[in-house]
Amino acid sequence: MKRSHVFNPEHISVLEAEDRRAWQSPDEILSAVEIKPHFVAADLGCGSGHFTVPLARRVKKVFGIDVQKEMLNFLEDKVKRLKVKNIEPLLSKPDEIPLGDESVDLLVSVNTLHEFDDIEKMINEMMRVVKKDGRVLIVDFKKEETGFGPPVSMRISKAKAVKLFKEKGFRLSSVKELPYHYLLVFVKD
Repeated sequence: MKRSHVFNPEHISVLEAEDRRAWQSPDEILSAVEIKPHFVAADLGCGSGHFTVPLARRVKKVFGIDVQKEMLNFLEDKVKRLKVKNIEPLLSKPDEIPLGDESVDLLVSVNTLHEFDDIEKMINEMMRVVKKDGRVLIVDFKKEETGFGPPVSMRISKAKAVKLFKEKGFRLSSVKELPYHYLLVFVKD
């Protein structure tokens, strides 16, 4: 079943476009959260690996997780081409993260909050898989017209995202405004 709010893999070139680095720089975004070389990380909704590959250069291991096999196939080809050895692609179900309890130090999720069928269940899943003192880095489209991205009606506002994560037991550690997105870092206490 194709869900209309999930990014269409036929448009993967948009995820890989060179200009994306200008308005959504992996280095700038990943530098907003503490990352240590021994970390095991997950990129939830990894898509083409725009963040997965740069994250892999900073940590011991990254799970690239997506609900679409086409995205994971693209990621696998990219990983082989770039000879990256510490990325493991994982196919997930829409409302489950295919990882064990407290298995990651860092979970990154970019442009995905608006895609989750059940956002509260997904936040519970994030809480489950992140270790104590682990971090969750969320980046999503501001709930305003940006000229591209999902319809404003589908977007999750920064205030709502903060409220939902706090209700599930996460502590907000930092907030950053990006040109078209907000960036939130949460800690599991």
